[in-house]
Amino acid sequence: MARVLVIGDTHCPGMLAKYPAFLSKIEKQYKCTKVVHIGDNVDNAAISYHEKHPGLSSASEEYKKAKKQVAELYRRFPKVTLITGNHDALTVRQATSAGLLPEWIKDYKQLWFVPSWEIIPRFGYIEIDDVRYEHGDAGKGGQFAAVKTSRARFQSVCMGHFHSEGGVWYTCNGNMRIWGMNVGTGMDHKLLQFEYGQKFTSKPVVGCGVVLDGHPIFIPMEL
Repeated sequence: MARVLVIGDTHCPGMLAKYPAFLSKIEKQYKCTKVVHIGDNVDNAAISYHEKHPGLSSASEEYKKAKKQVAELYRRFPKVTLITGNHDALTVRQATSAGLLPEWIKDYKQLWFVPSWEIIPRFGYIEIDDVRYEHGDAGKGGQFAAVKTSRARFQSVCMGHFHSEGGVWYTCNGNMRIWGMNVGTGMDHKLLQFEYGQKFTSKPVVGCGVVLDGHPIFIPMEL
């Protein structure tokens, strides 16, 4: 049985400066034996399919800044399983739109200098102690997406993707109990690259998850 630290969406270079230290503290406190990054490690705002604010950094500058934040995560957590998120996959998605072969694109480990991380392809998942870990962009959406996905899959599910939710919700019947946990995010929503979310009342829930022998805990970070 494993003790899993689950890192929320970090969206580097938009990660909160205090988030890595918070993660290290939680890893030590709960004596975690595995680390899962739930996805969207990087933001790739400059190459997104959405309208871009003219004040945003160029793709080159964003990449340089993101590499520094990813390097800090890698230094603290050299053994990570990363579930590729929709933002992580933007380089490949844009290349596909341009008709480029996958063989012409840098491998994720090479691109972000994380040679000892295990990279799970987009829409992929892993299972640890009968818990399914997925990014969340292939499951149910809307409010309480994690528990709705767990019910749809008839399995306990840990996911990210939905920044404004963090917590655990249980479903029980006469024979079993399952849960869905959304681990929130580590992003700084006040940055220009996240301006698209300013219109919404709900703001990102900063925190992470811990799964101890299959039992979930959501831990919010003090801001």
